[in-house]
Amino acid sequence: MPKFSLSRLLTAIAALSGLAALASLSGCLYTTHHFNNGRLLEPGETALTLGAGRAHFYSDHCPDYYDRVSVGNGGQDKCVAGFKSPPDTVSPDLEDVATPKVSLGYRLGIRKQWGPLTGLEMGWAVEMPTNPATLEFDLKAGLPIPKDWKASHSLSAGWGVGMWADNSWFLEYAASRSYGPHALYANYRYTWLASQPQDLDSSFNAWKFVSHKRHVQQAAFGLFLRLPKIVIIPDYVSPEVVATFPLIAPFSQVDNPRLPEYQVNFNLGFGWNF
Repeated sequence: MPKFSLSRLLTAIAALSGLAALASLSGCLYTTHHFNNGRLLEPGETALTLGAGRAHFYSDHCPDYYDRVSVGNGGQDKCVAGFKSPPDTVSPDLEDVATPKVSLGYRLGIRKQWGPLTGLEMGWAVEMPTNPATLEFDLKAGLPIPKDWKASHSLSAGWGVGMWADNSWFLEYAASRSYGPHALYANYRYTWLASQPQDLDSSFNAWKFVSHKRHVQQAAFGLFLRLPKIVIIPDYVSPEVVATFPLIAPFSQVDNPRLPEYQVNFNLGFGWNF
């Protein structure tokens, strides 16, 4: 069993401080890589997880030979064919462009049993592209459960670094059922989301920072698969699917009624324990 190391804890705190400074200009959109299976690391044990998936960007797209113009004060954009008289006017199509999305997460076990809790764990994660990147921190507590159930569950509380007016805050519950070294897991996250860059106009108009926070809910289902101990290859892989409601798309009009109401993301995590 790994022993708790003060030097590891101080190193982790220094890394967190550096990442906080690095992400001080982030827009803090919610993350979509949640490889949380409800298990906790032993004190002093660490886990590093690389995540891969897809990010979706939405934009208005006009047909060929049509120009995009704004209609009225604050009205929706229209597509106009100026070579006709009178000009044809149609609504733009919503274009979905998918690009690779990556994440990096670090976890550290900090305490074994503490009162009714089965342990404590801390960590950070950075994910991009979002708005343009999201950095979050959390503390996870293991919850009691009968040992013969071969299951684990936990409750996490965390925050994400906002860009200007405020920050994001979230609560996450995760549970898993063990099958030998492997596990089937699910988690649910509620996020009180920070104001987005698209809300910045209201602050300019008011000559002060105006907070415009939103509720976001996410549910994930995945597998934790322990791999054979072979040098270089990951210690585990974790495929998962994450559903998010409502959808708030990066670099898009936040309250665009033409956006999908929800989004489903497929992710794959690769992890190493130290």
